Amino acid sequence: MKKIILLSLLLIGMGNATTYQIVHLKKGGSLNVREVPEIRYRTTVGNIPAYATGIKIRQCKYNSQGDEWCYISYPKGGSHLEGWVSRRFLAPMSGGSTSKRHIQNFLQNFYMADEENFLDKLQSFYTFPMQQYLWKKNVSLMQLRSQKVHFYKKWGKRDYRLTYLKILKRRSNYIDVQATVRWKMRGYKDSQEGKDVQKLRLIPTGNTFKVLALKNLSHYVKPKPIVVKEEDTPVVDSNITTKPLIASSSIEVGAGYYIQVGSFFKEIKSSYLNRIRGFSYPYVIQKVVKPSSDMVIRRVLIGPFNSSALAMDSLAGVREKINKNAYIQTLKL
Repeated sequence: MKKIILLSLLLIGMGNATTYQIVHLKKGGSLNVREVPEIRYRTTVGNIPAYATGIKIRQCKYNSQGDEWCYISYPKGGSHLEGWVSRRFLAPMSGGSTSKRHIQNFLQNFYMADEENFLDKLQSFYTFPMQQYLWKKNVSLMQLRSQKVHFYKKWGKRDYRLTYLKILKRRSNYIDVQATVRWKMRGYKDSQEGKDVQKLRLIPTGNTFKVLALKNLSHYVKPKPIVVKEEDTPVVDSNITTKPLIASSSIEVGAGYYIQVGSFFKEIKSSYLNRIRGFSYPYVIQKVVKPSSDMVIRRVLIGPFNSSALAMDSLAGVREKINKNAYIQTLKL
């Protein structure tokens, strides 16, 4: 009876616009949301991150084990996730509706909304007329829709992760922030990944925000490794110790500065080349024939670099990641 009275008082208190945040979770962790107020196998309907704020409680009750659970609604991306979580992981929001944690939660949902192919969901994060940059004219809704539809068709799968947030300026009517977002995109036959650094102006609206303006400070696309098929590499007739390497076929390794990371008498294992590709280093495989024995030596060269200084800048990283004995090799034609 006491539990019923306490629960009734709790629900009356929820009549206010109280919002909650996640507590008792490690940074980077997440909390499972379930379709029933118990921990059962295959009852998870989603999860919410440890930094989550703006959670609303619809109702609470005690389960058969006497544990209190609450049915919550959490804005995630451009949608809402609803289900049951243990009451002990919820606490009233601290730091106010303009705290850094609440801003982080809003921005992550803002970027996640662009993972969905629904412009209407993304629109809810902006004030209108929408601005693309702080100093440029407004972008019309029709223009934005055309751009986004083309973008969604090209990159069907998208993933955005907010990795850095800095508050630049706080005013009574707006907040300026700088955000770093790492992204990955996949299309039908292509993929890309990289990061953007952006400046955003946020307008507090009730218990959330709206994006008034957005400015791209930098846009980085991770370069793809240049793969040269082994059969396309030249056979070089040379003594391998002292003389410069002279290509003997019409297909040549270009002159320039390289970093030699390996020399092999047998076929090069794919795992070794995959390791180089994993660090996005462009490379070539050069076949060198030793005239005295007709022995073929396969040299793995990272490059080319336009100058010895550029090669030297990369040498330390190559030694750390690929081969501690790597060295610079100069090729002349």
